[in-house]
Amino acid sequence: MAFEALVSEDTPGRYVIKVDGDLAFPDSDGLVETVAGLVADSGTADVVLDLGGVGFLDSSGVRALLQARQATLAKDGSLTVTGARGTVAEVLRITAVDDLLGSSG
Repeated sequence: MAFEALVSEDTPGRYVIKVDGDLAFPDSDGLVETVAGLVADSGTADVVLDLGGVGFLDSSGVRALLQARQATLAKDGSLTVTGARGTVAEVLRITAVDDLLGSSG
């Protein structure tokens, strides 16, 4: 199942993207496009990715998270992850991406 992303502005300059579905090949590039577009439109942004609705995360999903982080850092923003659970949280832990993105369950 492809993922869906719902974007909302939490406070000025801080966005929450609720992700549902699978963050995996071939659809994971859509996350990078979503975050990069958001950052480009706002000039700078702090982005929180809520992965509570993600049931599967493969290596292309991990790559997409790292590229999305780079997009925010390039505009003096930040990207953090919240809500990861089960195998998604385990993949983030094993790859140490949870430490890099300040992941919380």
